[in-house]
Amino acid sequence: MKDLSSKNEDLLRTTKKASSLHINQSSWWIKKVSSWTKKDKVFKIKIADLLNETGRQDEIVFEHKFSDQLPNLDVEGVTWTFTIQSLDATSLLGTLSDVQTSFHEICDSCGASFIRSVHVPLYTGRFVFEDEIAKKEAPESDEVLFYIDSKSETINIEDMVVQAILLDDPFVKRCAACTKRLASLDDDEEDLGEFEAKGNIIFS
Repeated sequence: MKDLSSKNEDLLRTTKKASSLHINQSSWWIKKVSSWTKKDKVFKIKIADLLNETGRQDEIVFEHKFSDQLPNLDVEGVTWTFTIQSLDATSLLGTLSDVQTSFHEICDSCGASFIRSVHVPLYTGRFVFEDEIAKKEAPESDEVLFYIDSKSETINIEDMVVQAILLDDPFVKRCAACTKRLASLDDDEEDLGEFEAKGNIIFS
């Protein structure tokens, strides 16, 4: 009887350990999923050291970023590389490269839902203090300007990222099937027009 009782106690201890391990693993998984679903919306960069060292250049890689200005983003968010260079004590040159993201869209032609991928190879802009712009002449119309926060000595590149992505935003959004169908219709019309031109022969 003693051997049976001892075995039962061992079995009970093993069961408790297994239950405790399962609970710990479940808690870890819940925390992990929670961290995935928490959207990173921080776009600020400290630039005090850059302004004090003309010519200095830094590079930062951003991944899984989200912006309220970009609704319907895919769960992966936006990924890009940001290069920033100090031009002088009052301005910086910012360059976005390899900007990649995807949107959940509704096709304007057939109403089907689809994923629209966006890739922006390069986008640049200059960061300046607002009072410096007031002192100088108005910048050229094609120059993209963003502002430096003089109090915190930071820049917020959210607007820059949003502008770069929206430049690729089509006026009419169509899924791949509708785009292919419309392209084939355009090809047929071109072929028909060419055929009519060739057949327009005048007999005298």
